[in-house]
Amino acid sequence: LEQPTMKELLAHTLESYKLSVTHLTSFLDVTRGGPHYFLLNNLLRFPKSKHPSAEYGSAIHEALQRAHMHLASTDMKKPVEDILQEFEQILSKYNMGEHDYKLYLQRGTTSLSAFLAAKYDTFNPSQKVELGFGAQQSRVGDAVLTGSLDLVDIDNKAKTMVVTDYKTGGSSSNWNGKTDNEKLKLHKYRQQLLFYKLMCEQSRDYSRYTVTNGVLQFVEPAQGGDIHTLSLELDKSELERMSQLICAVWSKIMNCDFPDTSS
Repeated sequence: LEQPTMKELLAHTLESYKLSVTHLTSFLDVTRGGPHYFLLNNLLRFPKSKHPSAEYGSAIHEALQRAHMHLASTDMKKPVEDILQEFEQILSKYNMGEHDYKLYLQRGTTSLSAFLAAKYDTFNPSQKVELGFGAQQSRVGDAVLTGSLDLVDIDNKAKTMVVTDYKTGGSSSNWNGKTDNEKLKLHKYRQQLLFYKLMCEQSRDYSRYTVTNGVLQFVEPAQGGDIHTLSLELDKSELERMSQLICAVWSKIMNCDFPDTSS
């Protein structure tokens, strides 16, 4: 009996496949398995447990998302203690051990309090939260892009957008990075903002808009207590390279060509 090829096995999945920046990073990041990791985790979706730090990040994101949505729907800021209480409720839904729960509850409460003290005034009712692009038919070459943006400031008059991505974990005060790990992390963040610009500008509803800036908003204070914000003016040569990368990875995925990068 003839065994089906990888392409035949994945045909149904690939028919409706859309590329997110998480998948792109996964494919490109050879430090974590690259194409093979992408195949197992993103395409075949082998079950794997979520690390407590990832669950913590999700809880912070959701608490901030709810705060933004409350402001958008009521024109009033949700009291800080309510946001902290919601964070606690969200975190308690995750199936983490008691030690981790206490650790992340303390860390999140401290971080959110510091972040809101510094940045709550920048929230406004017209900002869009969790803006999804799944149905936006966004394309770069043949590649169909998808994703969800944490926070978007849209100026309908000037036809401009500023995309903000919330980050938990260690913050950076500039784009250079001190250690190899930090440099790699910032490289991925940079790629993420470039991807978002392309996704927005090539989409159905926002093709007439220009994404002028991509912003990384770190939620957790740095050692000195500062809340760092990194802004990236998205330049043409980087965008061109990003477009080529997206098209190359898309082609590899569609052809089920997952190079072995273990060496």
